[in-house]
Amino acid sequence: MPKIVDTEQYKKELLQKSFDLFAQKGYAALTTRELAQELGVSTGTLYHYFPSKAALFEQLVEELCQQDVVKATVEIKKAKTLTQRLEALGKFMETQETNCIKQMFLWIEYCQQQEKEGEKTQFFERIDERYHQAVMDVIGVKDPAIAWLVLTMINGLIIEKLWGNTHVSLTEHLKMLGELITAHEEKNMIKQ
Repeated sequence: MPKIVDTEQYKKELLQKSFDLFAQKGYAALTTRELAQELGVSTGTLYHYFPSKAALFEQLVEELCQQDVVKATVEIKKAKTLTQRLEALGKFMETQETNCIKQMFLWIEYCQQQEKEGEKTQFFERIDERYHQAVMDVIGVKDPAIAWLVLTMINGLIIEKLWGNTHVSLTEHLKMLGELITAHEEKNMIKQ
């Protein structure tokens, strides 16, 4: 009797397993053949689910983005104020620090590789937009410019962690950012 496979679940499993492989070897250095071999599948199976290594990687990033937002939302929704929500986000990110650093490294490398190949895509613009919307929805930031500031701060903190800055605390710095934004908003309310 043929084996019944939940194709979406199997695809997600392949994506999850591929994350560590990309993180270990890097996007450019990992060939589709090596990827298939390490995942324990044939290249044909891999191509059945993903038309190219780039397509697999982009679906992986989309899956990670979705997971990040869902997991962070669970941690953040308990907090009442903007500062508390950003502090909660910092605490959550500290539990995920290794993955955040791996993701940032891989994303930078992928963008460099795409640029070398002359294939600059709008892929990461879409991912950025998703994270931006999550900052607005989950953190509760109303002003799009401030949401971009929060996202930029998060990315900057992760890059600082990437190169080993031990003076950076995601929780402390995001809490501080929340305090600054709150003070800015209060100042603007007084002016009105």
